[in-house]
Amino acid sequence: MTDATFAAIVGAAHVVPGRADDAVDGRVPAFVVRPGSVDEVQACVRAVAADGGVLVVRGLGAHLDRGAPPERLDVVVALDRMARVIDHQAGDMTVTAEAGCPLPALAATLASAGQWLPLDPPRPEATTVGGLIAADLSGPLRATQGRVRDLLLGIRVVDGAAHVVAGGGRVVKNVAGYDLPKLHVGALGTLGVIVEATFKVRPRPEREEAVVVACRSIAIAAETALAFLDDAVPPFWLELAGPGGLAEGPGDGAAVVAGVAGIAAEVADGRRRILDAARARGLHGVAVADGAALRARLAGFAAEPAAAVLRAATLPTDVGACMEELAAARVPLRCLAHVAPGIVRVAMTRAADVPAVVARLRPRLEARGGSLVVERALAAIKTDVDPWGDPGPALGLMRGVKAAFDPDRVLAPGRLVAGI
Repeated sequence: MTDATFAAIVGAAHVVPGRADDAVDGRVPAFVVRPGSVDEVQACVRAVAADGGVLVVRGLGAHLDRGAPPERLDVVVALDRMARVIDHQAGDMTVTAEAGCPLPALAATLASAGQWLPLDPPRPEATTVGGLIAADLSGPLRATQGRVRDLLLGIRVVDGAAHVVAGGGRVVKNVAGYDLPKLHVGALGTLGVIVEATFKVRPRPEREEAVVVACRSIAIAAETALAFLDDAVPPFWLELAGPGGLAEGPGDGAAVVAGVAGIAAEVADGRRRILDAARARGLHGVAVADGAALRARLAGFAAEPAAAVLRAATLPTDVGACMEELAAARVPLRCLAHVAPGIVRVAMTRAADVPAVVARLRPRLEARGGSLVVERALAAIKTDVDPWGDPGPALGLMRGVKAAFDPDRVLAPGRLVAGI
């Protein structure tokens, strides 16, 4: 491969030599190529495959520290030129966009109709539609609004053989069959270059507030959070912050942060219910008028500076115990949990502490049907720690899917579980 090869496809202005800041986990590409159409993406994939090369897809680059390092890297295919909102059917509540479309641009289009895509990933300002899907990004809203897979209706990708593969569609109902879109959620571009996606959208709530409840310990906070979930009208979103997990407080203690949304009367009722429930447990709650801003800060926890961010998956009833077990490790870390789905994120300060914490916690979680993933980490950490852990009995099927979509291992080989 030469720069002339790609210049003939995308134009010389859209091909540059790879630099250190284009690296993916320490692998610096020979070239960064910026196609402007699906045809150009196909031609780029075809050129890389013909030379026996390997490519990694990039949107705005905010989430490339996820997953394992690629086996090697020859070309970064950057999709920032493919950034259009293609179609917004406000009446049908669907939207279709190119993979390089930044989330703020998508949000602006939807806002004109009072709608939104209720996903709140870390660093939304630097996240594209394709990155949202490939990295399976979500935040506190997943408690009631679901994840990417729940809102994704259709997708178009270019596979490892440069074929365009489409799944789903642009309507909410589709005929039965294989759910191809979901295969690409969280696949980190190992099964195809996502070029277009269609989502179902929802009306945006008129107002959103939050209530922060300070607690003396993680155990009390966990019990309080579960009580809030059991309410007849559970919160719009619900987070549990361990010591240091919430910038606003409460210091060495813990906190429950609950969001409420809707029209003014709904918000007032939700706020009152949470504050009353806190008082009944002898706890003090503070109302936060701009709940959306607080939620965005909590969503950004996973992208704040840290040597590594771990993601533990467990039962909602075990979230408190998991956080207490982490605190018992007695190393500098911060915890924040999505209570409803049982997800605990752990930001670790020192790289040297990561292997021991993973070795201690991962077997215990896996024995109970959970998991521990190194969601983000410095490249050096990934040489000592498997980011993924036990893939379980589905590994053979996963390898078969990879072989079907990318038989020559052109697309980011090695980044997914078990070197897929």
